[in-house]
Amino acid sequence: LIPLVPAIRKRAMRITTILKKDHRILSGLIRTLQMTPRINGMVRMALLHQIHNQVMLHAQSEEEVLYPAIRNLMRMDAQSRVDEAYREHQEIKDLLNDLTTMDAVSDAFDAKFAELRGKIERHVQEEEHLMFEMLKQRLPGDQQEELGRRLHERKLDLKRRMAA
Repeated sequence: LIPLVPAIRKRAMRITTILKKDHRILSGLIRTLQMTPRINGMVRMALLHQIHNQVMLHAQSEEEVLYPAIRNLMRMDAQSRVDEAYREHQEIKDLLNDLTTMDAVSDAFDAKFAELRGKIERHVQEEEHLMFEMLKQRLPGDQQEELGRRLHERKLDLKRRMAA
């Protein structure tokens, strides 16, 4: 196993690996909020704020690092996919902003949250099955790792700003 450690570390820094990890964390937060009984409105709002922060951090780093790289790499065949990803991010952000103003124990909150969950799930599916696959096919591993390092650094910078 020891000889495999450098290869595992390199793979862990690939942009697709980092973003898939973000997707899984977000999915877990969404499931946790869904399973939290309505009577726990404060807990549900705390979870929503965690989801909000995770989405904002993820989306901004993707928009600044991943999407420009895909545009440059793929040219015309990826333009519409990238444009659609930006639109989806905005729709998700708008839904999150709406949810933060709602009563977490209401039917309206649950309906809006179900809409958010659906949009996130579709976005993740498209991203992982279309964009990430194109990236893997057209970008050598070392360049995927470089993008991963850039994305990781950007996320750290954004986290520092959010904490300040």
